[in-house]
Formats: sequence, C-alpha cells, structure tokens
Amino acid sequence: MADETKQPDAPQTSAADAPENSDAPRAPSPPRTDDKSPSPGSETKSAGRLPPPPQSASTKSPATPESQAALTGKAPSGSSTSGTTVPASTTAPQQSATASPDEASAPAQNPPGGASPAVGDPTKNPSQSDLEKAAKIADATARVTAAKQAAGDKAAAATPAQPGASAPTAGVPKAPVKKKEEGPKPADAANHPLVKKIRDQFEGAVLEASEFIGQLSIRIERTRIREVCEFLKREAETPFNFLSDLTCVHFPDQMDAPFEVVYHLYSIPANERVRLKATTSEEAGVESVASVWPTANWMEREVFDLFGVPFSNHPDLRRILLPPDWDGHPLRKEYPLEFIENKWTTKHLPEFTEVQQEQLEQRRNYGLEVLSMPAERRVREIFRGGKEVMPKDK
Repeated sequence: MADETKQPDAPQTSAADAPENSDAPRAPSPPRTDDKSPSPGSETKSAGRLPPPPQSASTKSPATPESQAALTGKAPSGSSTSGTTVPASTTAPQQSATASPDEASAPAQNPPGGASPAVGDPTKNPSQSDLEKAAKIADATARVTAAKQAAGDKAAAATPAQPGASAPTAGVPKAPVKKKEEGPKPADAANHPLVKKIRDQFEGAVLEASEFIGQLSIRIERTRIREVCEFLKREAETPFNFLSDLTCVHFPDQMDAPFEVVYHLYSIPANERVRLKATTSEEAGVESVASVWPTANWMEREVFDLFGVPFSNHPDLRRILLPPDWDGHPLRKEYPLEFIENKWTTKHLPEFTEVQQEQLEQRRNYGLEVLSMPAERRVREIFRGGKEVMPKDK
C-alpha cells in the first residue's frame, strides 16, 4: 500500500567483506515469525527488523509442540507416539538457534505444573488402568498377609509353649509332621496258659514262645516235636485235633539249622489255633507226626521233595511232585530260577539234532511253550514205552 511507511533498509555486510579473524561479536539473526522455511537455494530479501511480540515474564520462549506435550503429558500431534506419555526434560531446555542473546542467557524455567515424569514409570505418571491394577495388587497382598498372620497366630495358640523354647516366627506355619504309627510287635508269651502246660509236661521242650496279633507261636526242640504234638491232640481243654498245614522255611544264613518246619494246629471244639516251630538241618531232619495226624503223610512228603528235609519214622517218604531221580530241591533259596539242564533231562529227553536243539533253545529263550515242537512232543512217548518215570503210588 502507498500509505504504508517503509523503514529504511538495514545495512547488510556480506561474508566476503567481513574480516576472517574479527573479534567483534556477530549480530544474531532476527527471529523467524513465519512457520514456513524457505526453499533451498531461494533468496530472501530482508524486509527490515520487526519488533518482537510481547511475551509475559513467565514464558521467555515461544510455545512449541514439545513444550505443549510436556504440559499435557501427550505426544505432539502427527508423531508416531500420539496419545502416549512423553518424557519431561530433566535438563535445561535447549536454546533455539534463532533465540536472542537475552533469551539465551536467561535461566531455564520449568513449565507450569512442574516437570513431566519419565516415560515407562507408571508410578510417577500412572494411567487409570495402571492405578486400578496397582490397587488390586495391593489389596491382594494385604489379604494374603492377613491370612498368613491369622494362621500363624492360630498355630501359636494351639501349640503349648515349651519351657526354654523360642517364640514362633511370623510367616507361613509349617505343616505338622505326622508321626508314623508303629505297627504291632511280637510279645513274649512265656506266661500263656498253654505254654505253661507244655513246660510243666515236657521240661526243656519249649525254647521260645511269642504272641503276635493274637497268634501264639511256640518253638519246640526238634527231638521233642512228636510227643508235644501228641500231648496237644489229647489235651482236655483245648484238643488240637486238626493239622491244618505243615510247611517249611529256608534260612540259608543259618548254617547249623537252615530249615524251620512249621506246624499249624487247630482245635475244632475250642476254636483255638497254635503254631509250632522246629529248626533242623538236612542231615538231622525231624520225626514224622503222621502217626498223630494221618494227613501229615503227604505234607511231609512235599516238604521232603521241595526242601530236602527228611522225616524219620515216615511210612512212605519219597518225592511227591518231582521224579525220584530229579536233582535238587526247587523251593530252596539257592535253587536257580532259570532253566537248567540236569541229569534227568539228559537221561530222559530224546536226542535232538543240532538244528532241533538250536530251535529248542530259541523257543525257551523267548518263553514259548516247551511242548510246541514235534520232537519235544515225543517226550510223552516215554510213558508209553514201558518206562515209568514216576511210579504210581501203591
């Protein structure tokens, strides 16, 4: 416009006219008021120096997106982190390249409301969800602590205080150790009425007497076993007229008497039971009680067959389960469990060829049936050829 008063152009000094080593202070460039930067290579003519806009005493620097973000706690619009918290400048804000010397020398001041907290620390600048989560965690922690304290107080109240014991520590109480209940143990039965009767009748015959869960066991000297059994069968108050079982137990560690013959007696009229025991060896054996109870005949034969314990005065003592010429006694502890070739198998089984023998060993190793091959089935013909492997009882 024609009426607009133009200010005189300020003298410009080119970079070429200025001395290289001039100590004179360089005048700062005037602040840019427009928000559009000039295009590279374009020439801008100075229109003169405009007076700076009036500013309040509290704010020396112009409002920028970063300063607005520091005040609101939100990232400036147009950035990739819009809507998130932004860090506050913990140091003095950097001076703009276009700031005046007075502005550069002025001390840095925090924005109104204080400095914004650092990013990622929800306790300093928590959002609503972080506050709710922290409240729930604090509530749960308080309830757990209260429950532990109540349980500790209850346990301390239930446990009587021992003299000299330290006070229980607070915290999770330890579970009480349940004491393992001890099972019943054998008790001495020397004062049992039946034991006293046997001792009064046979001096030195009773070696030991014990009672376990109402079961009476009496150890008898092996040479007195038959007469003690005869006395118990004829006893007036509790006649043990039934031999329910006769068996044997092998104790290899007992070198002098590794076998223990056990008699299970039962009194039908008195409904009483008693167990007699007699220790012996393979050479000594025990006296047969077949004359007292006839049912002891086959029981003693079975013990003789499987354990090798002889019974003197037995009417027909011979094997009952295995052939007469069988080697060994299968129920002894040292008897092998796997298949073995002995004299009986070599003597009585038919001769096999090398191929048949190999097939037999393979089938035995795989646990197949022994009588599965035609050659093995010929073992049955032994009984048809007039050769008795186990003679019949007469």
